[in-house]
Amino acid sequence: MFPVGAAEAPDAVALAWLPLVGAVVGALAGVAAYGVGLLAPHALAVATAFGLTIALTGTIHIDGFLDGCDAFFASVSPQRRLEILKDPHHGTFAIAGFAVLAAFWLGALWSLQPAQYPLALALSGAAARWSAVIHALRFAYGRAGALPRAFESRPPFGVLALGAGLVAVLAFALRAPGCAAAFAALAVAAVAITWARARLGGGVVGDAYGFTIVVAEVAALVVLAAL
Repeated sequence: MFPVGAAEAPDAVALAWLPLVGAVVGALAGVAAYGVGLLAPHALAVATAFGLTIALTGTIHIDGFLDGCDAFFASVSPQRRLEILKDPHHGTFAIAGFAVLAAFWLGALWSLQPAQYPLALALSGAAARWSAVIHALRFAYGRAGALPRAFESRPPFGVLALGAGLVAVLAFALRAPGCAAAFAALAVAAVAITWARARLGGGVVGDAYGFTIVVAEVAALVVLAAL
């Protein structure tokens, strides 16, 4: 996982495995939610999917999203935004941002059937993290300006290819909606990273990747629910 608020560039090998981690987290949350859906009302299955997706990551990406809302929406200098990202407290932008995000997130989960959760959550988790990884290959890490990219060394090509293949397999398993969801995650991640990079003055930090992963994951689920 991208180390939220880290002072140094993250480890290349660890980050290259992010899509697999996302798929596993999504699948576990999805299977649990599907099981709950067999025994309890749909609302509880939705709550299980929503809660476990956050809890199984240790809330690290949600924390990045909340910090990102406070920093990126603030009308301050890039240096001040970096300081806000290191602040453990959350402000109005974080609360408002999560309220909007949760509305779309829960709405998408409600629109899906519990039987769809394992594949849908696995795909959204993998695609969102793969989208973050491919941007980290290009952009400088904001708190380590001497580095040309987020990684100190190039991630193993085989692991990167495994992540791409995993996203492709999950997308094709869900057919046209799955492919559209994967592309949505890529597109939303590109916009989020580009915007965050501009707001931070050219570099990207862990919180920005956490922000990107969350919005891309929800975007994928929204597309799956809509189609």
